[in-house]
Amino acid sequence: MSTPIDPRILNLSYSSLLTLHNCPREFQLYKLQAPIEIDEELLGQSITFAYGTVVGNGVQNSLQNASPSQIIFNAFLDWSPDLFAENTKQNKSFFKAVHAINQFSSIRNSSFLRDWELVTYNGKPACELSFVIEFPDGFKYRGFVDAVLRHSVTGEVLVLEVKTTASPNINPTQYKNSAQAIGYSIVLDAIFPELSSYKVLYCAYSTTSEEYNLIPFDKSYYQRALWIRELLLDIETIKLYEEASVYPMHGESCFRFFRECNYFNTCTLSTERITSPLTPEIESKLESELSEYQIKITLADLISAQISKDSAPVPDSDIL
Repeated sequence: MSTPIDPRILNLSYSSLLTLHNCPREFQLYKLQAPIEIDEELLGQSITFAYGTVVGNGVQNSLQNASPSQIIFNAFLDWSPDLFAENTKQNKSFFKAVHAINQFSSIRNSSFLRDWELVTYNGKPACELSFVIEFPDGFKYRGFVDAVLRHSVTGEVLVLEVKTTASPNINPTQYKNSAQAIGYSIVLDAIFPELSSYKVLYCAYSTTSEEYNLIPFDKSYYQRALWIRELLLDIETIKLYEEASVYPMHGESCFRFFRECNYFNTCTLSTERITSPLTPEIESKLESELSEYQIKITLADLISAQISKDSAPVPDSDIL
């Protein structure tokens, strides 16, 4: 009988699968909570994470018509680093995040998304909707949707995804074939089961130019059929790594985004020496987190919903 897979490995997401594709060994060490050293570079990462969280939540607050003072107060509560901490390389700080939020509110108040209304789900605004798909053998895929909107005249459905980047030049190819956007259809199935296609609008903010770039795409349910198969392939790959007790180390990924991997100096050590053991407390926390997801479906439910969709041609244009 094979050894059960650690439940921390079983919990998948878009970001964790990106790590798996870049370097399986990094994926394994991150999932099993291998320690990393805290230095100035990691401090910059924490500011980057806080910045993205604050801007994303601020946009959602704006969509819910919160007052400017309430938006800024919520941003203050969401900011975890020191209030005056700054990542000068990426032009990120609490005050820069507030500026980005104010820019979104200003654009929206003038013309942006004027005829689009925030959808409600179970009596609540469709912001930061969470979903989890249960796969065989205990695997789970989790995700969140920033916001779901519907056009007040045409009835079209739009998923709004907010991104922040330090790059001054944002190219649509960065997002067009992202698997993350396909996962949003899970949420849309729960709200609009009759949909056969939908739009995704990437609202990408460059911290360098301090401008928003609006990048719309049409998505079809044919694309989701391929996405399901790709997820199953990723799961089978993880099973192979577990069976072999080896997660390959991709040396070409040791240096990405102008920095070394967090595990660069430790990844060649034995896994048992550098990872945290699974404890009852960790297992209980994992179960508690999964119980909080708003939309829960199984692979069988997903396949059934996919079969029920009528085939629809992929649009020729990406114009919103």
